Amino acid sequence: MTDQSALADHPAPFSREDLQQRLHRLPSWHPSSSHRPERPGADREDGQADGPWVRPEPLTDAEHSERVRYIRERLAEARERRLATDERFFDLEDNRWTIERQVIHRDLVDDMYILAADVPCDHKAVMAGGLGGAGKSTVLDRHADVDRSQYLRINPDDIKEAMARRGLIPELDGLSPMEASDLVHAESSYVAKRLARRAMDEGKNIIWDITMSSTQSTEERLDDLDRAGYSTTGIFVEIDIEEAKRRADARHRSGHENYRAGFGVGGRYVPPEVMEAQADPDWSSQNRRTFEEVKLRFVDWAVYDNSVTGRDPVLIEAGHGRKPEEEQ
Repeated sequence: MTDQSALADHPAPFSREDLQQRLHRLPSWHPSSSHRPERPGADREDGQADGPWVRPEPLTDAEHSERVRYIRERLAEARERRLATDERFFDLEDNRWTIERQVIHRDLVDDMYILAADVPCDHKAVMAGGLGGAGKSTVLDRHADVDRSQYLRINPDDIKEAMARRGLIPELDGLSPMEASDLVHAESSYVAKRLARRAMDEGKNIIWDITMSSTQSTEERLDDLDRAGYSTTGIFVEIDIEEAKRRADARHRSGHENYRAGFGVGGRYVPPEVMEAQADPDWSSQNRRTFEEVKLRFVDWAVYDNSVTGRDPVLIEAGHGRKPEEEQ
C-alpha cells in the first residue's frame, strides 16, 4: 500500500512542458536560460562557427543589480549549508585536508610551479599590496622597474581561477565559477602558501601579490621570507575605497559579460562591504596602515597613487628600510 504521507513530502516531478516554461522565464544572465548564447562553434565537432557570431547585448544596470542580489542570496545559502571547501574537506580533528584534496593541492602547485621553470633563484622577492583593483600589475610592469618574467607571481585570486578551470569550485545554480569562488577562499590561500613554500625552498624569485588587509598575515609572510634569506622590496598601490568598489564591480561585470558570451570562468564578485570594512580613520585603508607598519622591514619600498582612472600612477613616497646585511 502506498504511503500517502510520504508522497505528500515529495511533490510530483515537473512535466517537460513545465520545465520548458520555467527555463524560458529564467533571466538572460542565468546559465540555464534559453536566452544565453552558445559559445561560437559549440555545436560543431570541429569547434568552428557556422557563420558570423553576434556577442550578446550587455546587461542593463537594472539587470546587473538584479543579478548581484541573486548572487548574494545564493552565496548566503551556500554558507548556511556549509558548502565552503574548508568546511567540507578539512578535518579539524586531524588538522589536515582530505587525502583527495591534498592530491589536488599538489597538482595545482606542480602546474603553477612548472610555468616558472625559467625564473631565477636569486632569493629576491617583491611584496605588492593594495586594495583589489588598485592596479598592482600595471605599477610593477611600467613604473616600479620590476621585470615580472623574472619572478613567480603568487596571488590567491589566480589560484581561484585555476580551481575554477578545473571544476573545483562548488557549483551554485545561476552563478559562474568565479562568482562562487568565495567558497574556496581559505583553500586558495592555503595553496598559495604551499606554492610560496616550495619556491622559497629553492630561493626562486617571487612576487607576493596581496591586499595587505591583515597586518598579522603580512608579517607572517615577511617572517617566512626573512628566514629563507630573501631580499624583499615592498610596493603599495593606493586607491580609495569608493574607487576600489567601482573597479571591483566593473571587473565582475566585464568577466560576466565574457562568460555570457561563452568565454572564461566569469567575473569574481567582491561584496562592497568587504572593502568598506577596510576603512581606516587615519589612512585611506587598513591595507595602507598595514604597509606603513611593516615598510621598514623592506630593503626598499615605494607607494604609488593610482586612484585616478586614465591617469598614470604617481610615485608619492619611497624609502629604504632594512639593509641586506641586517637580514637574518
